[in-house]
Amino acid sequence: MTNRDIMVATVLGLCFGCSTPTTTEKLNLTIPKSYLASKTQYPISIDGLANEAAWNDTKWTDLFMDIQGPNLDTPYYDTRVKMLWDMDYLYIYAKMEDEHVWGDIEQRDAVIFYNNDFEVFIKPNEFQPYYVEFEINALGTLWDLFLARPYRRNGPVLDEWDVKGTKIGIDIQGTLNNPTDIDDGWSLELAIPIAPINAIDRGHTFGEGSIWRVNFSRVQWDYQLNGNTYEKKTDNNGRRLPENNWVWSPQMAIDMHRPEHWGYVFFIDNPVDSTKNTYLDQSMTSAYQLLFHLYRKQLALQNNTSNKLGSFLVNEDSNFEVNGYFYDAEFLPTNLGFEIILEDRSGTKLSINQDGYIRSSYEK
Repeated sequence: MTNRDIMVATVLGLCFGCSTPTTTEKLNLTIPKSYLASKTQYPISIDGLANEAAWNDTKWTDLFMDIQGPNLDTPYYDTRVKMLWDMDYLYIYAKMEDEHVWGDIEQRDAVIFYNNDFEVFIKPNEFQPYYVEFEINALGTLWDLFLARPYRRNGPVLDEWDVKGTKIGIDIQGTLNNPTDIDDGWSLELAIPIAPINAIDRGHTFGEGSIWRVNFSRVQWDYQLNGNTYEKKTDNNGRRLPENNWVWSPQMAIDMHRPEHWGYVFFIDNPVDSTKNTYLDQSMTSAYQLLFHLYRKQLALQNNTSNKLGSFLVNEDSNFEVNGYFYDAEFLPTNLGFEIILEDRSGTKLSINQDGYIRSSYEK
């Protein structure tokens, strides 16, 4: 496994035109979840049942939590996931508790989260801004899309981008669209072709040792009945209640389009037989989170001022301690926007520009 594969990033402080810092700002930033995905040697039938031996030997993720983090209320239904892979597909099995399984969207590439749904976000290279999204409801209707950049940078969204060969299997433990009974839930089995995802990871070939940034989201609407038809619940004034957003790796905001918070999926060869359950370098992951912490602050500053390119985040506390690790930070204005550079105690650097492109001396 290369340094690039096991990486994350480092953080540089923000100090432009200010004196030598004399203090260190201490931050406790959340480290994303991680998962070891084993390579399967046997065929997987995509039927929503996951009754193959390979699935039985595969570990579950942690139960999903509120999108804003573990300090929010625990979801009232359990959701958890397993992952496997081979050179053709990433296999995902999601099991969702639900007493009333319902949905009505049947058109491909419609906005699926208007129903209860399960969502997959994949970024095959965390140094580049490109990523993909899949949304599936209980009818097995799919919306897949490609994003060149997150919405915070007005990235173009390609709805017409279809991952040909995607396989979906749904199993409902109960009935669909029947409010007269109580269901146990529904499960989803998904086979996502590797080749089109790897194609957007410029300069790297997929295989054992690869690392993808991945997160999962479950959108769950509270419901009310209109006759025998489910519909989204409203308040006393007829306003629709907001959806519940439950995720694997916390986003720390109601926003799935912050890829820096997505989990790390490590592709390994053998069934999960490691004595540890993660390959994360805590120093590098802390640096990566600091980098994006500063990046989001800079974007917020520019979005709230009329002088976009002339607004610089200046902070005399350009030394940072994150989760026990120390970094220096520097902010540089550029012709196109800005660059934030981070350096750790060993001299290793990580930087990000205004569009989310990352350079790192960690990457080999």
